[in-house]
Amino acid sequence: MMSVHTCPFARAPRTRPRRGAGLVEIMLAMIIFALVATSYAAVTLRYATRMKTISTGAARSAALTEINRLMALPFDNLTAQAGCTPVSTGAFPHDLCIHVTAVNSSKDSITLYVTPANSTIKPDTVIMHRVKVPANPLNTP
Repeated sequence: MMSVHTCPFARAPRTRPRRGAGLVEIMLAMIIFALVATSYAAVTLRYATRMKTISTGAARSAALTEINRLMALPFDNLTAQAGCTPVSTGAFPHDLCIHVTAVNSSKDSITLYVTPANSTIKPDTVIMHRVKVPANPLNTP
């Protein structure tokens, strides 16, 4: 067996000291960062657009609940509710129009129009028919 003896005073081969990152390494790091930031920005934009659409739909549904109030009103008070009301507060500025049409003496047709201020959103229409209930014959003596 042959043993290799090294001298404790032998010098290692001389290498140049490294002073910092090279231009290629910096450019590569910038490219990787740009790819990650671009993909993150695309996902964030898609998420923000979807959230705006969802919130607008929820606000429009809330505006259409006005029909519930009209259903709870007494039959004789429906004609006083007719007209248009602009709503400029909240997340969904719109015009709310109520038209009451008497079909006959005991039946009304109520049309609710919701026209958004934003022209990219389609207007909604709800039609409801209310009937005046005759006196209950069971309450007669």
